[in-house]
Amino acid sequence: MRKLSAVLLGLSIISCGKGGDEMSRYHEDGRAKPVVAVASMIDTTSFECPWSISEELTSMIASQIGQSSEIFVNPKEEFAFAENPFGNDLSWIKREFNNHEFVVFLELVQHENAPVAKDKKAAAFEVSTNINIAVRVRVLDLRSSAPKVVLQELIRSSYYVPKTLLPTDYNEVVWGSEEYRTTPMGIAHAELVQEVVSRLSDYILLAKSR
Repeated sequence: MRKLSAVLLGLSIISCGKGGDEMSRYHEDGRAKPVVAVASMIDTTSFECPWSISEELTSMIASQIGQSSEIFVNPKEEFAFAENPFGNDLSWIKREFNNHEFVVFLELVQHENAPVAKDKKAAAFEVSTNINIAVRVRVLDLRSSAPKVVLQELIRSSYYVPKTLLPTDYNEVVWGSEEYRTTPMGIAHAELVQEVVSRLSDYILLAKSR
């Protein structure tokens, strides 16, 4: 009897979870929200880090868009693809993302710590730096017979790190920890993600309204 009750409870929880997921796809007045897929970010930089920067940024972007009351994103979804999403051939995209109205592709093209001072002989800890990041974004509208590009641009961000700030050991202070959120790289990533999410949301909602 206890086993049966546990099974029924489990099924009830699953059912409620699915119901909540379906409900979050709609506004309170019944209008459907745009259903968006955020594909895994491509990393074409040589920046070295103890974890995957592209995974961190993808997770943050998908999570923040998903928290919007205007757009539906399932941040737990993962999308793997072998084709070039920034090329001219878009024929494969509707097949891979057939349950979505829009898909977001991201490419990390720059991630560097650039010294502000022009003195190249100075040691790294003796000069202030900029954390320079650039992400290429492409948003495709999949609602018609052929995918249509609604946004394609390069979003840049730069975060100033004064030389008076003690350096952070990112082998010890890692992504996901509370300490990481207040580090220069954690703040730089948060500012970049905020700008990316703002641009993506604006263009997706504009396209949905048409």
